[in-house]
Amino acid sequence: MNKKLSVVVISITPFDEKGQLDETAFRQHLRRLRDAGVSVYVGGGGSGEGYTLTTEERERVLAIAVEELKGKVPVRAMGCEPRLTSEMAEFVRCAERAEVDAAQIFSLEIGHGAKPTVDEMDKYYSTVIESTSLPVYLSSHRTVGYFLPIALVERLVNRFPNIAGIAYGGTDITYLAELITRVGDRIEVHCAGPANALSVLGLGGNGFMGGEGNFSPTLVASVITAFQARDMDLLRESFRKLMGLAAIDTRFGGTASSMRAMKPLLNAFGLPGGTLRPPRMPISATELDKAIAAVQKLNLPGIPPLASPGPKR
Repeated sequence: MNKKLSVVVISITPFDEKGQLDETAFRQHLRRLRDAGVSVYVGGGGSGEGYTLTTEERERVLAIAVEELKGKVPVRAMGCEPRLTSEMAEFVRCAERAEVDAAQIFSLEIGHGAKPTVDEMDKYYSTVIESTSLPVYLSSHRTVGYFLPIALVERLVNRFPNIAGIAYGGTDITYLAELITRVGDRIEVHCAGPANALSVLGLGGNGFMGGEGNFSPTLVASVITAFQARDMDLLRESFRKLMGLAAIDTRFGGTASSMRAMKPLLNAFGLPGGTLRPPRMPISATELDKAIAAVQKLNLPGIPPLASPGPKR
């Protein structure tokens, strides 16, 4: 199997009790991801709470990630959905200055439910890509209310050799299959979230992304290694546990990228999670107890015993 397969974890950003970036906890967390051998996005608008970061904090997050990860596992900058082309152009230039391995270009979210035309999308991506020599990853995700037309993706890939991949955050397997057929021989294709991981791998794509690996990076990595080894028993078991973890995160935290449940769970097991920044709030103590019990039943790899005394909130 010659295709490079990978799982990409969208890292949390730990904050301390005063709501400040907890650099010590962040380094500890990144080392845990590094040791599991996963690729890492930092500063993302979901799992990374990137929309709360100041410009200075964002630069510090990228700098720390490069110090801890570069040369060991792929490290990428994610950022947030922009309202303006200039916002994303500045983000990728910031990522290039930080010397990460790559940056993701989120789709435009122009507000009030409006969606850009295909020509506007083309102009947006062309302008941003031309502003950097850094390898870039496109995003086609349901959260902005539309997906990139595959014909547009193909045109962009034909024009810009620094496009390294695309992440698809939807449920349409026919879209995913066509995407892999038309550009999968030239760029990486991942699904955003674990639900379609096996479909991507089976169709000839490269893997999957998500926040679940913040809790058990060993687990998400095992899905890839089991597929590569053609170990169907391990693949079934790993994927079953992964979807169980994703269900717990969504059940108690809402959207899987909210970290309302993930950060308290990390803290409860003595792992660096930290606090959430407003307006997000952690799940209640009662919900956390239920989430802990559900997680323990999964018997996930690489998870220490519960922290004592009691979980840090």
